[in-house]
Amino acid sequence: MKKKRKSGKDGSLLKDVVAIGILICFFLFVVSLYFKEPRGQRVFVKTKTEKNKKRLKTKVIAIGDVHGDEDVLRRLLFATGATDKVLGEDVKWVKERNERTVLVQTGDVVDRGKDSIGSFTFIRDIRAQVLVPGDEDDVDRRQIRLLVGNHELMAIQADYRFVAKEELVALGEAQMEKYGEQVKIHPDSTIGKKALQKVGLLRWKKLFAPDEAFGKEIREFGSVVTVAGEGNCKSAFSHAGVLPEHLKEMKIRSEDYDNTDDSGLKKSLDKVINEHYRNSSKGVQMSGNSWQERSRLPSWINGGDGVFWTREPPDASETNGGCDKIKEIVDLLGVKRMVIGHTVQWQGMNSICGGKLVLIDSGMSYAYGGRKREAFVCEGVNGVPMAVDTNGKSRRI
Repeated sequence: MKKKRKSGKDGSLLKDVVAIGILICFFLFVVSLYFKEPRGQRVFVKTKTEKNKKRLKTKVIAIGDVHGDEDVLRRLLFATGATDKVLGEDVKWVKERNERTVLVQTGDVVDRGKDSIGSFTFIRDIRAQVLVPGDEDDVDRRQIRLLVGNHELMAIQADYRFVAKEELVALGEAQMEKYGEQVKIHPDSTIGKKALQKVGLLRWKKLFAPDEAFGKEIREFGSVVTVAGEGNCKSAFSHAGVLPEHLKEMKIRSEDYDNTDDSGLKKSLDKVINEHYRNSSKGVQMSGNSWQERSRLPSWINGGDGVFWTREPPDASETNGGCDKIKEIVDLLGVKRMVIGHTVQWQGMNSICGGKLVLIDSGMSYAYGGRKREAFVCEGVNGVPMAVDTNGKSRRI
């Protein structure tokens, strides 16, 4: 009988342990519910996505002055792996698995060549494929970014000196056909071509008006400078180059920005500069080429030494103090280098100031003889700037 009592005590103890274990499990379950994220937020999926983003390496592609050469634009995008093919209306942006590609066009898509409108439209159509919620608002962080060049500036200033006559005739023909009036003009005659050019010019002016898509692109969403890339590839891109005197004229102070602040309390320098430009250009409609009209924009935008027109950066050297200016801007922007177009490099893309300034206007447009048809490419954290041609061949810049 004693043994049976002992066995009963052991059984009772086992039951007590099991009961305590159940209570502990229930307590942990309640605690987990208390700290669980609100309904709809899946912790595992969110964490996995964040980790994937961290693993993605950034590939930066920059294309310089296109100048109405849609063919070279298409070929370079394909050669750099950005698109799936060259020709056709169904060209697709290549969505990467292990990297995120950022494309920067450094301005001067329009003028000189006969396919300015086609080139502009093509880039915007490609960009529409990769726009995600939020990109519309954060223009400076879009995956595909269009910078303003001096020729885009001319388009909103009614300065038509460099618009190709062939393009104006084509625009005029399309417009006349739209209204069934083409038969009234003989395009092969001198008078007919002049008439079509005038009609085309009216269409051109309309396309770049403040309330039209191209006009809004330049005025309201245009950028002077953008930062892209990571590690050694982190670069600032602009059309003609940003200099310390431009910041001084804009009255930008270092306390207005912080390139290392991820809290969102302060904007990075590139965003501050771009906001200055957009606030100045929004709604501006130039009706002529007089100095009075052009002076409506501040000199840091419209002046010969402004951010869209200056030729000073390509002439920078250690002896004339120009490289010191470039290094100052590069440090202020928190990047490794500044990359610009605007000034043709007849021997192809190159760098100066110890690699702090990269010049990528290679005269790629047929309007310049298609000198060096190259794009800037830098990939990953430890990448180096490379020039990639339309055949996919690359060389270090």
